[in-house]
Amino acid sequence: AINTHGGACGGNNNNNNNNNNNNKNDSEVIMTYGASVTVEAFLSEVARKGRNFQVIVAEGAPTLRGRHMAACLAKAGIDTTLISDSAVFAMMGRVNKVIIGTHGVLANGGLVAPAGIHTMAQAAKFHSVPVVVCAGLYKLAPLYPRHQDSFNELSSPSELLNFEEVDRILQSNGEACADVQNPCFDYVPPELVSLFVTHLGAHNPSYIYRLLAEYYYPEDHCISGASSLF
Repeated sequence: AINTHGGACGGNNNNNNNNNNNNKNDSEVIMTYGASVTVEAFLSEVARKGRNFQVIVAEGAPTLRGRHMAACLAKAGIDTTLISDSAVFAMMGRVNKVIIGTHGVLANGGLVAPAGIHTMAQAAKFHSVPVVVCAGLYKLAPLYPRHQDSFNELSSPSELLNFEEVDRILQSNGEACADVQNPCFDYVPPELVSLFVTHLGAHNPSYIYRLLAEYYYPEDHCISGASSLF
C-alpha cells in the first residue's frame, strides 16, 4: 500500500505514525526523488533478499513521476510513502539515507540530476543524512562544471502554465506578467554526495577521477567543442 503525506509540516497521519513506531527498531527509512529505473531495481532487489525498510518518495513536480515510482515500489511489496516536494525537508529528519539516480556523473564527482534533487541533497546535508547515488559507469562524463547552471536546459513552460492560462493572462492584463522557467536538471556538487553505487562496486566521489582514467583514453578527457556546447 502507498501512504501519502501532503504538507511540508504538521502531523503525519495515524497509520504512518503507527508504522514508524512499530518498525523503528528494525526498519530503515529511505528517501528518493521522482522515478529512476536503476533505483527501483536496486530497492526491489534489496527487498527481495528480505531486508526490512520503508521508502519515502518525493513526487517530483512538475512531471510527478514519483507517483509511478511509488506505485512500482508498493507493487514490489515495499512499504512506500508518497510526499509532495515541499515536504522533503520536514520528512528528512526521520530518514536514514537518501538513494537517488542521476542523468550523469561529472569528472569532479558532481551530478547532473533531475531538477529538485539539489534541494533534497541540501536537506540531507542539513540533517546529516548520507546521499547514495545509484548509477552505471556508462553515465560517467569527463566534463567539469563551471557554475551551477553549466549543464542545465529549460523545458517547455507549458508543463507549469498551460497556454490557455497564458491567453487568459494576456486578455486580462494586455501583456505577459510572468516569466515561467522550467529547468530540466540540477547540478549537485560532490560535497553533497556520500557514495556512488555502480555495477562494479561502491566508490567515493573523490575516486571518480580514477574511474575516468580507467574507462576513458586521456585524449577523451578534453572533448572538442565542449566549451561551446555548455
